[in-house]
Amino acid sequence: MDIRLTTFLEVLQTENYTKAAENLHITQPAVTKHIRSLEEEFGGVFFRYDGKKMIPTDDARLLEHYARSQQKSYRDTRDALQKEKARTVRIGLTKTLGEYAYAQKLVGFLRGRANDFVLTVDNTEALLDLLRNARLDFLMVEGQFAKNEFDFAVLKEETFTGICSAHHPYAGCSLSVEDVAEGCLVVRERGSGSREILEDKLRYKGYEVRDFKRLITSSSLTLISNFVAAGVGISFGYESIAKDDPRLATFHVEGITDRHEFSLVALKGTGGMELYRRLKEGAVEL
Repeated sequence: MDIRLTTFLEVLQTENYTKAAENLHITQPAVTKHIRSLEEEFGGVFFRYDGKKMIPTDDARLLEHYARSQQKSYRDTRDALQKEKARTVRIGLTKTLGEYAYAQKLVGFLRGRANDFVLTVDNTEALLDLLRNARLDFLMVEGQFAKNEFDFAVLKEETFTGICSAHHPYAGCSLSVEDVAEGCLVVRERGSGSREILEDKLRYKGYEVRDFKRLITSSSLTLISNFVAAGVGISFGYESIAKDDPRLATFHVEGITDRHEFSLVALKGTGGMELYRRLKEGAVEL
């Protein structure tokens, strides 16, 4: 891969020439030379400054799509040449999909294949960063993402709603935000798709998560489910979390309960969408 593009992506990531030089183990003048060379070749300006803050331009975002695609193609080709065995497939999943909604579909992907698989389960924000850096082939996520930045398709829709203990007074009820805000909220960490959905819904109603009487935050869905099942508090998430767990129940909250998309996401021009299709259809060779 063109070393200038590698330098460009590092500057874009760090927003600092000195830090980029340190990470790449080259001099700062070399970083400057690489960026200027790209600007001359493409006829654009990639970075401007607002005081001391470096701001990527629209030209930089356009070049980023090309550079990410080149980075992914380079790594795939290198891996194919260095290994005689079948390619390694790298899939990113948000925790709801990886642990609940799509667990059985993953079995179908993995069973009977010669390929190695790397499955990364994390929050939406972290997975998108890995995808941008060509560390994953495609993602299956819930929550929001910049749709103009990626190839994507809707996998399915599922209801996002309140979740409580099966013995909780809220089980099966329809409530207002005012009603539930008097209790303890057990919620995912910042950056997770379900946390972003909840925060957006609450904001529209004039609330924030901190307006609940008590707040417990965890990055573990299993831990959240256990806390809710034990009656520590309530949570919000997808129906699939409670569907197969007899300890849990759902409840409707006006302005919060709604249908949301699970999405397939890939870097533009890298073949991630086609790879998912071949996995889904059971293609022997990937």
